Amino acid sequence: MPQSETMRACPLCASPSPRIFFERRNVPVHQNRACLSAEEARRFKRGDLLLAFCTECGFVFNTAFDPGSLSYSAAYENTQSRSPYFKRYLEELADFLLTKYGLSDKVIIEVGCGKGDFLRLLCKDGRNRGIGFDPTYIGPETAEQGAVRFVRAFYDSQQTQYAPDFVCCRHVIEHVQSPLEMLSAVRHAIGDRVSSAVYFETPALPWILDTLTFWDFFYEHCSYFAASSLAWAFEQTGFQVLETRLGFDQQYLCIEAKPALAGRVAGTPRSQPTSGLWTKIQSFLARLEERMQACEVKIEAFSKAGGCAVWGAAAKGATLVNAMDPQDRRIRFLIDINPAKQGKYVAGTGHAIVAPEHLQEPSGRVAGILNMNPNYLEENRMILSQLALEIPLVQLSAQE
Repeated sequence: MPQSETMRACPLCASPSPRIFFERRNVPVHQNRACLSAEEARRFKRGDLLLAFCTECGFVFNTAFDPGSLSYSAAYENTQSRSPYFKRYLEELADFLLTKYGLSDKVIIEVGCGKGDFLRLLCKDGRNRGIGFDPTYIGPETAEQGAVRFVRAFYDSQQTQYAPDFVCCRHVIEHVQSPLEMLSAVRHAIGDRVSSAVYFETPALPWILDTLTFWDFFYEHCSYFAASSLAWAFEQTGFQVLETRLGFDQQYLCIEAKPALAGRVAGTPRSQPTSGLWTKIQSFLARLEERMQACEVKIEAFSKAGGCAVWGAAAKGATLVNAMDPQDRRIRFLIDINPAKQGKYVAGTGHAIVAPEHLQEPSGRVAGILNMNPNYLEENRMILSQLALEIPLVQLSAQE
C-alpha cells in the first residue's frame, strides 16, 4: 500500500510528515479477546499495523488504525492482578498516590477501570468515593460498602457532574486514536477545581525499543509515548505536569499533573528528545531481524525436542504467537494463570490457552517454555516448582 493511502498528520502536533518505520499486515485487532473456539479465533477481525514516528513531537501512532474495528465489551479480558508481582505493584502504587495527594474523603474517578481492582484499593474501607468507567467491567455495580460505583461506559466530556478531586487512568490512552481529545475531556470534567490532580500510566516506548520487545507493538495500541511527547500532550490540554517517571521495572511511563493556571500556554515540542527517540528507533530496526531469528531458534529447538509453550496469554504472548507461529504448528499452547482465559483460544492463530496444571498431564508435556514478561519470570518458576515440574522456562532477552 503506498504511503499516501494511509499517512495522516500527527494526532498530537498536526505535523504533516511522520515517518512509517514498522509494518505488520493482517493482524488481529484485539489481543485481549480470547475466543471460545480455535475456528472463531482464526476468523477474528484483522487490521494493519503501520507505526509512524512524528519528527516534530516524538509521538508514535498507527496510521492505519480504525477505531470502528474494535469492540470493548465484557468479553475483553486484561486482568493482571492474579499475579503476586502485579498485585504488589498496584498496592504500592495506591499507597503512594493516597499518601502523596492526601486522598481521604475525596471523589476519585478512574477512566478505564477494567475490573475495578485499582479503584477498590484507592477507596478501600470507605476512605474515598470512587466512580469507575469501563465498558468491559464485569461485577456488581457497587463495591467497598457502596463507596465505589461502576459505570459500564466510556468516559467522555459529558461527565462534569462528578467533580473529581483525583483522576487516574492506567493503560487506556495508548488505545485512543486522538489522545488530545481524551485529555481535554478529563480537563473539562475537572473544571475549575485547581486543587485536583491526575495520574496516567501507559507503556514506555523507549523500553520497548531498548529491549527489542517487538511483541509490544500491536493493533489495540495505536498510540505510543516517550516522556517528552506525553508531557507535551498534557500541557496542550490545560495541565501542568508535576512529574514523569518510569514504573513497573521501567516498562510503564507514569505522569502526574494538575490543572494549569489560566492563561498558561504550552510550548512547542522539543527537538532534542525527538532526535534521541529516532536514534532508538533506528537501533531497534537495525537489530529487529536478529531478534526475531533468536526467537525462531528457541521456538524451533523446543519444538523439535518435545514441544514449545509460551507463558502469558495476554497481549505480549498473543502478539508473539501471531508473529512467530501464525499457523499454530510449532507452539503447542499458551499458559496463563487467569481462569477467564483458560480453555479459550488466542485471537488470530487459534492457539489453546491452558492453566499451569495442564503441564502435569500427558498432553501438556513440553521441552521448554518461553516467558513473555521478565517481571513474572520468578513467580512462574515458583509455580513450576510447586507443581514438581522441571521444565526450562526461559526469558527472551535483548542480548541474544
